[in-house]
Amino acid sequence: MDLETYTAGPDDVAALFTVQGERRIDAKGKAKPASVPLPRHGHGERFIRGPIPLAWFKLVPGCGRQAEAVAVLLWYAAGYQRRNPLKLSPTVLAELSVHPKTARRILRKMAERGLVRVESRRGRSPMVTIVSPEPAGASE
Repeated sequence: MDLETYTAGPDDVAALFTVQGERRIDAKGKAKPASVPLPRHGHGERFIRGPIPLAWFKLVPGCGRQAEAVAVLLWYAAGYQRRNPLKLSPTVLAELSVHPKTARRILRKMAERGLVRVESRRGRSPMVTIVSPEPAGASE
């Protein structure tokens, strides 16, 4: 092949920088793993508003079974209701099949860990305020 007579069009050059199999070739010719876009919610579809602080979420698993589900529902409800404190209703809990008594038990443990403040009212859904946990050693 005579390189001096070879001409490349814009499509040929663009093809060099596209996904080839599972790898993407960068401008220097090095292969990088192909990036797949994250799923996005569709129009009218429900979603969890973030960002959720990782330090906050790391304290959740010690609060019992289904604690992660309750934590996700808290952030979902905060985004959906656009407020903090939020009402954690049975309708919201049904999204991830969490029983209201289970949610109350987990909320009590979350409150002990300083993740939430809960205002319980007899015969009504609890009002939950999501708070930043105290850093270790800050209470000294």
